[in-house]
Amino acid sequence: MSTKRLTQPMIERTIWLVDQSGVMDILAPPPPPGQRGRTGRIRQNTRLWAIGVILCTRLGHETTVMGVHEVLTQALPRETQWDLGILRPLTTRASKRAVHDPEQASLTKNGKPRKELWVDEGYERLGYDDLANVVNKLRARLDYGHGSAPDLDSEERDRRRGLVEEAVDRLIAVSVIPRTCSTVAIDGTGQWSWNIGPKKEQRDAQKRLTQGATHTLSEDVDPVLQVTGIDSDLDAAPTVEQPVSKILRGRCLDAAWGYKTGKGGQKEVGYGFHQHTVVRTADPNSTGRPEPLLVEGLVVVPANEDVVDASLRLLDRIQSRSKITRLTGDLLYTNLKADRWAVPLANRGIEQILAMREDGGGCVDINGAVMQFGWMHCPSAPMDQRPMPATFARDEGEEHYDKVEEFKANWAFDRKESGLGNNASSKWICPAMAGRVGCWARGADNVTTAREAGLPIVTPPEDWQTRPSCTNKTLGFTPDPTNPHHQRKLMQREYVGTRRWRRAFNLRSSVEGVFGILKNPSRQRMRRGQNRLPGLAMANLINGLKASVFNEEQLRIWHEETGLGPVDHPLLQEDPHDWGFTDLDKAQAKELDARHLLAARTQTGSANDRAA
Repeated sequence: MSTKRLTQPMIERTIWLVDQSGVMDILAPPPPPGQRGRTGRIRQNTRLWAIGVILCTRLGHETTVMGVHEVLTQALPRETQWDLGILRPLTTRASKRAVHDPEQASLTKNGKPRKELWVDEGYERLGYDDLANVVNKLRARLDYGHGSAPDLDSEERDRRRGLVEEAVDRLIAVSVIPRTCSTVAIDGTGQWSWNIGPKKEQRDAQKRLTQGATHTLSEDVDPVLQVTGIDSDLDAAPTVEQPVSKILRGRCLDAAWGYKTGKGGQKEVGYGFHQHTVVRTADPNSTGRPEPLLVEGLVVVPANEDVVDASLRLLDRIQSRSKITRLTGDLLYTNLKADRWAVPLANRGIEQILAMREDGGGCVDINGAVMQFGWMHCPSAPMDQRPMPATFARDEGEEHYDKVEEFKANWAFDRKESGLGNNASSKWICPAMAGRVGCWARGADNVTTAREAGLPIVTPPEDWQTRPSCTNKTLGFTPDPTNPHHQRKLMQREYVGTRRWRRAFNLRSSVEGVFGILKNPSRQRMRRGQNRLPGLAMANLINGLKASVFNEEQLRIWHEETGLGPVDHPLLQEDPHDWGFTDLDKAQAKELDARHLLAARTQTGSANDRAA
C-alpha cells in the first residue's frame, strides 16, 4: 500500500525485485563480449527507471517520466542516490554558457533545469532527459502494437511481444512463492482513456451497443469486442513523453474503442486497453488461507482484441511455471464458443468453474435425456421446477441448497466418465440404474426394490422404448464442440446450484478484489492515464512492475497473519523499527560526496588497469 516515506527496507526490496527478476537482461541487455558498451549509461539508467516506477507505486505517485525522476532525485537519501548511481561522477559535458554558482549545480540546455552538474566537484545527478531517453530506447526496441509500430513484419511483432510478456512474467515470478493449490480466477478490466478517442468511432461503437451488436450472450455468438478502423491524422503537438511519430490526435496509437460493463451492470463504450488478469485462489475444498491472493499473470491488449487469443496465451505463459487445474470466470467466459475456449482449456488439462445465469437454463435433448448446464437428466424431470442459482450468493439459503440436492438426487444422472479433460466422451447412469429412484422403464423389480427402500417412483415418457437414455445401462455422449446444442462449453465437474458449485464459483470474486486494490488511487493506481506513456509495450511493462509490488504487499500481509510461507524469503523479512531520518548539512553532504567520488575513481582506475 502507498506510504508517506520510503524506508530503507522498502528500497532494498525494490532493488531486489528488479535485480533478482533478471528483467534487465530483456529491457537493456548487456553488450556481447568483445563489444563496447552503450554510451550514456543506458543500462544503468534503465535499471533506475524500473526502480523508480516501483518506488512511485509505493508512494502512490503517477508513474510518468517526471514522477519517476522526482522520486529518484527527491525522495531518496543522498547515500542511497550514490549507491544507486543517481548521483555519480561527472560524465556529461557542461554547457559553456551555463552559469556556475558554487552553491548551485550547473544546468545543461542553456540554463534549463534538465540535469544538475557540479563541475568543480566532478559529479552530476540523473537528469530527466536520461529517463526520457530510456523510455524512447525501450519503445524503439520493444513497441509491437499495430499503431505504435506499423511497419513491423509478423515475425518481429511476435518476437517483441514475446520479450515484453517475458519481462512481465519475470517480474511476477520473482514476487510469488511456490503454490500449494492449483485453482485460478480470470477476468478482464478496462484501462480507459476517456474522451480522447476518435469521435466518429465512438459514435459507431455506441450505435452498435444500442443495436445489441456487442456482448451477445447467445450460444452461437462470442462476446468479441469490436471496433472500426482508425484513420491516421498527425496534427497534435508532440510532448516529451509522446514523440511526434507516435501521436495520433494526442492518443495512444495502440488503444481502441471497446466495451465494458458499468457499475450498474449496463454496457458502456470506452477507449483504451483491456487488461486480462489471472489471480491465485485457494482450491474449492481448501480450509483456512493456504495461499496469499497474488497476481499469477497479466496481459494488456487493445480494448477491441479478441479475449480468447489473449487469455489462452496468458494461461500458457503461466502453465510453463505453475500448474493450473481449475479456472473460474464470469459470464464472458461462459458464453465463449466451446471449440474456441472450452476445448482448448480441456486440452491443457484445465477444468472450468462457470458462471450460470438464473434465466439461462436452456434444455436440449441428447439421446432421449434432457441436458441442462451440460448435465444429463431423466426425460421425465420437471425442469421448470429446478431450483436455479441466484445472481448473488447472499440470496441463497440452506433451504435453496436442500432443494437443489433433492432435485439432483431424483432427476440428475450420475457421471461415470466426466468428459472434462482430454477425453471428450462422457458416460452417464440414470437415477433409476444408480439406485436413487424406481422407474417402470427399468422393469417391475426396479420399482419394487425402490418402494421397499422408500424411494420415489418415476413414470417414464410414453416413448421411453425409443430413448437410449431409458434402455441402455449407461448413456455415452461425445459432444460436437461446434454444435451449441451439445452444451460442451457448459460442462463442469460440480452440479450447478449445489453448495459445492457455489463454493467453487465464489472463488471468482478474488479477481474482483484484486482489481479493486490494483486500481485504487491510493494503492497501485493501475489505471489508464497514470503513466501517460503510449504503446502496448509500456502499458504491459509498467503494469508488470506494479503487479510485483501488489504481490509483495499481499505476500507480506498473508505471512504476517498466518505465519505461513518460506521464512527465509527476502520479501518476507520483518522490517526493523523505523527511527526516522536526519537531514544532512553542507559539510556532511560534501564529505559523503567526496567519499563516493574517491571510491568511484579508484574503481575506474582499477578497471582501466585490468583492461590494459
